[in-house]
Amino acid sequence: MTKINEIMNKLGPSIGLSFHNWMKLFLNEGIKNFKYYFPRIFLINLIKPIFTPFEIYESLRYRKILNNINFSKPPIFIIGHWRTGTTHLQNLLCQDSQFGYIDMLQATFPKSFLSNKLCFTILKRYLPEIRPMDNMELRVYSPTEEEMALGNLIPYSFYNGWYLPKGLSKQYDHFIRFKDFSKKEINLWKQKYLFLLKKITYYWRGKQLILKSPVNTSRIKILLKIFPTAKFIHIYRNPYTVFFSTKNFYKKAIQIFMLQKLSDEEIEKYIFNIYKKMMTDYFQNKSLIPKRNLIEIRFENLEENPIYELNRIYTQFNLNGFDTVKPKLKKYLRSIQGYKKNNYKFTKEIIEKIKYNWSFTIEKWDYEIPGVQERLKLKTVLA
Repeated sequence: MTKINEIMNKLGPSIGLSFHNWMKLFLNEGIKNFKYYFPRIFLINLIKPIFTPFEIYESLRYRKILNNINFSKPPIFIIGHWRTGTTHLQNLLCQDSQFGYIDMLQATFPKSFLSNKLCFTILKRYLPEIRPMDNMELRVYSPTEEEMALGNLIPYSFYNGWYLPKGLSKQYDHFIRFKDFSKKEINLWKQKYLFLLKKITYYWRGKQLILKSPVNTSRIKILLKIFPTAKFIHIYRNPYTVFFSTKNFYKKAIQIFMLQKLSDEEIEKYIFNIYKKMMTDYFQNKSLIPKRNLIEIRFENLEENPIYELNRIYTQFNLNGFDTVKPKLKKYLRSIQGYKKNNYKFTKEIIEKIKYNWSFTIEKWDYEIPGVQERLKLKTVLA
């Protein structure tokens, strides 16, 4: 039983992946070391058919209802590279009951969460209490990224690349930037994305959605075509910290789900490359967003004065009820006061790599190596 529990904890979002999408991944020629990963692959293949009847029922039961769903207000998109504070910002905004969001249950079981009680039982049983990369609390109804849900709906999701990560850079170009995507594939992506958001809107009874997904930082063009008046909050953070935190994210969280092994060198290469692509896309396309609909937030400012930064968001986006939600925000902030961030060791070699690859954001945002103690340590290393 202990071994099964261990395997179940490593399934991650793949437990809710549609059978068709899973088989496409399973049969992919990129899967190596089949014997090593056999227990996980076998268990996933065993579990998949269990959910199929629920998915068919829900599709038939709600198809017409969801087709008639309209958005009373366009979504608010939180964008920014992984580990820049997107989750923290979403958690803060979602303290306000006027907003809806995608939670872990909905993202893991996007095809059957409205009617399948079994999915709640399974997720509650095997979901870790904290996120492995940053020790933040994780619950069945915790806000999460819609990209995870998309990955469980269609093959066209970058997050499906976590299972077979050898081609992450190409997958980013293909599934996020839509390079070499046919018109049919783009239309299918739009259709499934809208279906997902309608389903979430139905669940929340028409509330405005707060959506958080780092990959949307590269999707501004297509998101504006779907929601021309959508609001965007871009949060950014010291690139030195982002690098170390993202590498920790790969090693502690993503590596749990991988069906391929990545070396440290490969992980660093992907981090540098994808960050460049994401931030280049953002700088090129942010002018497409009307100025009144875009707010840029420095993570360090949000961390130091969250009430001020949130008030700035409510004011610029003409959102009602900030004074009402302020006590909830303060209560939530008190509840996470004991949260301890990860500490990272800075070396001459890695600092030089970060400077070389990401100087375009380091200089633009005027960042230094974080922390006085770290800078003193670095001087010692460089001496």
